[in-house]
Amino acid sequence: MPQGYGLLSFDTIDSTMDEARRQAVAGVSGPLWIVANSQTKGRGRRSRAWESGAGNLLCTLLMTPDVSAPEAAKLSFLAALCVGETLDQFLADPLRVRHKWPNDVLLDGRKVAGILLESVTDSGGAMAWLSIGIGINLARHPEGVPQPVTSLRAAGAEAPVPHAALEVLASRFAEWLTRWRKEGFSPVKAAWLARAARMGEAIEVRLDKETLPGIFSALDDSGALVLTLADGTVRLISAGDVFFPQN
Repeated sequence: MPQGYGLLSFDTIDSTMDEARRQAVAGVSGPLWIVANSQTKGRGRRSRAWESGAGNLLCTLLMTPDVSAPEAAKLSFLAALCVGETLDQFLADPLRVRHKWPNDVLLDGRKVAGILLESVTDSGGAMAWLSIGIGINLARHPEGVPQPVTSLRAAGAEAPVPHAALEVLASRFAEWLTRWRKEGFSPVKAAWLARAARMGEAIEVRLDKETLPGIFSALDDSGALVLTLADGTVRLISAGDVFFPQN
C-alpha cells in the first residue's frame, strides 16, 4: 500500500462496504483499504446486488476527506479514473476503457467495474467518514443481467490476482488524491471526460419518474451530467441511470 494507507484483508465477508462502516463506527478514520476474496452481500447503487465472483477485485477505501459532502461526492470520478488506469496496466490498448456516468467503467462498451460511495456527516455538516467501494471484474462476470457486462479475462486479457490489481489501484488513487487536494476537481474532470462514453452522442437518462432522451453535452463542475434535449432545453442530471440507445 502507498505510504500512510492501511490494509485489511478477508477471505469471505458480508461486504467490504459494511466492514468499512464498522471500522468507521469503531473510530478508524483511515485511509484504509479493505479487500475480500468473496462477499455474501455485495451491493452496488440503489442497493442492487453485486455478484462477487472469485478472482475479482472486491474492495473499499475508508477515508475522512477534509471537504464538504458535495466535494467528497466528486471522488467517484477520481475513483473511476484510477480504475481505468488500473485496467490499462493489463491491456495493450487503453482506448478500450471508457467512463460511464455516473460511476461505471466500461471495457469494449461493456461494464467491467462499478463504484459506490457511502458517507456520514457529523452534526455540524462536516464529513465524518467516506467509503468508496470498488468492484472490478477481473476473472469473471455475471451472466443473465440486463446490461452488457464483461471481465478482463472475457475481453481476452490476462486476469491478475486481485491483490496485484489492488496494488496498482491504490497507487493510482494516492497519486490522483494528492493532485485533487492541490488542484481541485478541474484536472479530474478533464481526465474523466477524455474517456467519457458517448460524449456528444445520444443517451437516455432514466430518473425515478421520467425518462429523458438527449445528447450528453458536458459534465458541469459539480459532476452533474449536462443533457441537451431535442428542443434545445438543457437539463442538469445529478442522479440517474444512463442507457445507450441501440443503433
